[in-house]
Amino acid sequence: MKRIRQLRVLILQVIISLFFLNTQISFAQNLNKWNEGPYLGLSLVFNNIKEGDSFYTNLATGNSHSYGSDREMSKGIKVGYNKMLTNNIFVGPEFFYSTEKTLNFDDAGKGGRVDHLTFKNNYTIGLKAGYAMDNNIAYVFGLGKAFQKVQSSFSDDTPEDNNGGDVQTNNLKGSYINFGILFNFGNGYNLEFLSQKNKFEDKFNKPNTPSDRNIHDITVKENKSYSITINKFF
Repeated sequence: MKRIRQLRVLILQVIISLFFLNTQISFAQNLNKWNEGPYLGLSLVFNNIKEGDSFYTNLATGNSHSYGSDREMSKGIKVGYNKMLTNNIFVGPEFFYSTEKTLNFDDAGKGGRVDHLTFKNNYTIGLKAGYAMDNNIAYVFGLGKAFQKVQSSFSDDTPEDNNGGDVQTNNLKGSYINFGILFNFGNGYNLEFLSQKNKFEDKFNKPNTPSDRNIHDITVKENKSYSITINKFF
């Protein structure tokens, strides 16, 4: 009777040990899940438009003039899913949204007037692929479509002065390409450093304004950005 009782205790101990071992293995696997499955990311984005990347065209004369360069910081959120195709290669869709950013384009040749372009909504959707060098580092590459809702205004001096309500909203569409590197933080997290270029296919027209600014087209050929993102995999 005593031996049967000891045997039951031993079996119970084995079952409990196996349960905790399985839990620890599953937990360890979750710790290493840093580049496969669904993920959510929070980004800090450093936007940059260089002189010559944007310009306006005076429709009366046909002359084009480049805007000066400008930089602006914004925040963003991304959602995606990665599928491992091999031990190293993964691929999947990714959606990104960034918050409002305002780029002020000075035209010193027109009395210091300014076109204010506010990118109200900035979306990209495309395909992301990567190559994991090991369990700590992976290289990533992405491409897809870019969509931006742009609100333009004009003033002589400050962004708050819109000269009688010269506000216009336009939608730009184009494409993007990016590349970067991921670092495994453990516990399902990774840190991503990314460089991206957005190219646009559209331009928009500014009619004669209350301040008698000449009718002109505004073209933003491309803008570049660098971002830091913390991703969490689930």
